[in-house]
Amino acid sequence: MREIDVLGKACPIPVIETKKALRENPDEREFEILVDNEVATENLRKMANELRIDSKVEKLEERKYKVTLEKTDQSRDHKEIEDYSVNQATSENYVVIVNSDKIGDGDPEFSKQILEGFIYSVTEQDHLPVEMIFYNRGVFLTSENEKTIEDLKNLEKRGVRIYSCGLCLDHYGKKDDLAVGEITNMYKIVEAMRSNHAIYPC
Repeated sequence: MREIDVLGKACPIPVIETKKALRENPDEREFEILVDNEVATENLRKMANELRIDSKVEKLEERKYKVTLEKTDQSRDHKEIEDYSVNQATSENYVVIVNSDKIGDGDPEFSKQILEGFIYSVTEQDHLPVEMIFYNRGVFLTSENEKTIEDLKNLEKRGVRIYSCGLCLDHYGKKDDLAVGEITNMYKIVEAMRSNHAIYPC
C-alpha cells in the first residue's frame, strides 16, 4: 500500500500528487491519501470513478479524511492513467486575479481596506482558489502591504499558488521587495484565466 499525505494542501494538489503516485507506481494496487477537506475527497473520488478505480472515504477526525483507492482488473490501463488530466477531477477550480491595490474608485484608504478584507476573506473559504495572480498595482499586495502579505503567506502554506507579474514588479520598482509567491509573466496569466473560472475583485 502506498500512503500519500497531503494534509494542509488545497486542491488540485491532492489530485496531482495522487495521480503522480499512480503514474510512478504502476504495480501498486492500493493507495491511501490523507486530506483535510471534503472538496479534496470529492475530487479524488471523481478521478477514481473516471479511472475505474474503487474508492472509499473515511472521516478519521475533524478536518482529517482517509481516501482509499484500489485498482482492480476493470481499472483503466497505465497509459490511460498517465494521460488523465487532473482538470477533469477539479472542474470547480478557480483563480483570483487582482490588478489593483484597492477596490473601486471611492475613498483611496477605504478602498484599500476593502481589498485587504477581501484577501482575508479568501483565507476563510473552505474551497480555496488554485492560484492568486497579481498584476499592475496588484503587485503592491505581494511586495508592500504587510496585512495582505501575511494572509497570502498563510494561503501559500495551504497550497494556493501565489504569482506576481514580473513586468509589473519591474515597472513599479518592487521586484526586490517581493515577499510572497513567485514571479510570472502575462502568458502564464492568460493561461490561468483560460483554464479556470476567474474571480476579479477589483
